Amino acid sequence: MNGGPSRLARPDEIERIREIQRAAGRLFLESPYPEIAEHEPDTAEELAAAQDRWWLWVSVDDRDRPVGALRVLPSGDGLHLRQLDVDPVHAGAKRTAGLVRSLGRFFAGRGFGHLTLTTFADVPWNAPYYERIGFRPLSGDGLTETLKNALFAEAGGYPVSSRVAMRFDF
Repeated sequence: MNGGPSRLARPDEIERIREIQRAAGRLFLESPYPEIAEHEPDTAEELAAAQDRWWLWVSVDDRDRPVGALRVLPSGDGLHLRQLDVDPVHAGAKRTAGLVRSLGRFFAGRGFGHLTLTTFADVPWNAPYYERIGFRPLSGDGLTETLKNALFAEAGGYPVSSRVAMRFDF
């Protein structure tokens, strides 16, 4: 996993992160879920609250400017990925892999052993990509009650059958 440098986000980067979310959302125009492109990004307040708690991370370019961002929430002895976006201009540079690796290094020593997420099973830059960088799909006994709830809540009105829960161990 390469991906360039990643670090905790700064308060002055909130609007840049929202721009990244908008740009990444437009990729869904070429997916089975084109209406996602019209979704609003996280609010500045949500991002600021995450940044205050060290739950907002960015991948940066060679000028230390954010080009990708992820937001997590604690979930039991792990973290749950709430949002992850990379500016499409920087796609293919393994930014997501770098963010996950940096997050793991930071939080593993703080008692968090894994990262979970829910995502679309049939979008190439969703579940298939996450599996390539080390996430494993979960089902049956691997799905905690919290993760089952997230799977339904994060489906956003789409069939739950189009979604998959995944886990990455730090």
